[in-house]
Amino acid sequence: MRDIKGFLIVRLSFFCVTLLAACTDTGPAQERGKTDLITLEEILRLGDESAGDTILFGSISQIVVNGRGDIIVAENNPFLIHSLGSDGSYLGSVGGQGQGPGEYLYFVGPVIGSADSVYLWELLTNRVLIYDPDDFSWVRSIEVGDDGEKQVSSLIGVIENGFIVGKSLPPFLESDNGLWSINDDYHYELTKVNSNGNFEADLFGTVAAGEMIYNIQENRGLNFISVPFARSPAWAVGPDDMLYYGWSDAIEITLVSADRSTREVISYGHDPVPITEAEMEEEQPEDALFREILAAHEPHETKPAFQTFVVDEMGHVWIKLSTREDAVQAEWLILNRESQAVGSATLPVAVNLEMIRDGYAYGRYQERGEAPMVVVYEIQE
Repeated sequence: MRDIKGFLIVRLSFFCVTLLAACTDTGPAQERGKTDLITLEEILRLGDESAGDTILFGSISQIVVNGRGDIIVAENNPFLIHSLGSDGSYLGSVGGQGQGPGEYLYFVGPVIGSADSVYLWELLTNRVLIYDPDDFSWVRSIEVGDDGEKQVSSLIGVIENGFIVGKSLPPFLESDNGLWSINDDYHYELTKVNSNGNFEADLFGTVAAGEMIYNIQENRGLNFISVPFARSPAWAVGPDDMLYYGWSDAIEITLVSADRSTREVISYGHDPVPITEAEMEEEQPEDALFREILAAHEPHETKPAFQTFVVDEMGHVWIKLSTREDAVQAEWLILNRESQAVGSATLPVAVNLEMIRDGYAYGRYQERGEAPMVVVYEIQE
């Protein structure tokens, strides 16, 4: 955020989307029956310089919302967290850069607890930082026990008596003699840290890390190359402390209860979206050596089944499907826990929804090469 002085000048624009309800079959050739029409109306947009907004975001890593409708926006360049009222007014920061009480250098999160407290995982120091739900002042920290070489890279959600995190070995492993090797089984373990700061032994599950090509070269050291149209993990905590997670190669999302006694799978067929030659060329690295390394790997011929998902208060999963070349709209498929399509919504490709709460959908809007914005939609029946 580059300018936080004064009040926001909020441009209200309207973008309607249709939500189609109630289908019973699954599969890409599914026939959808008659449905009720629901609209999502854009009611707030923050960070739009062209509209005269005085609050601008340099980057957005995460958006969460508390019970009052306050919007909490995390940036990661630099690492900052800002709180905004439901009308877009600037409320203040959550913590701050530094090494004092309640301060941080690097973090993952935030997430919101059941009582609206704000939680962060501070990287490097392995601490959970907790902030007051009313004025966002620092309350306390929880020191988390050492888990050897495994590192926590994701704070997924707050559940009763603890937190769900994603941890893994790093992509590069160093031997006792100082030599480096590539971790060929780079994946996340989804597990619980209890309120005492101890990891629980039982896992909710495991999921592969995002696709990258890791490389070790004598003259360049350790490096990585992005895979065009890579598959990646996605996760969220839904109602009743249920963990939802999946891998974007297929619409197959696992649900696990906090006590691990319930395990379900939401699955749905999809029509693969082919990758065109122009799209593949656009994703190639500029570095000639990296292009050569990438060319040696079998490329994807189709895009991931989905880009991301978010879980609403009824436990429905809103899944952003991949789009064809030059598409300006993306479909969000909405599935219930029985793997039935209960609707779909259409939003601009540049929008990623991050939270649905109390009849509102909150997302990040970012065109390629442009600064990100926060958008809020009201769900109207």
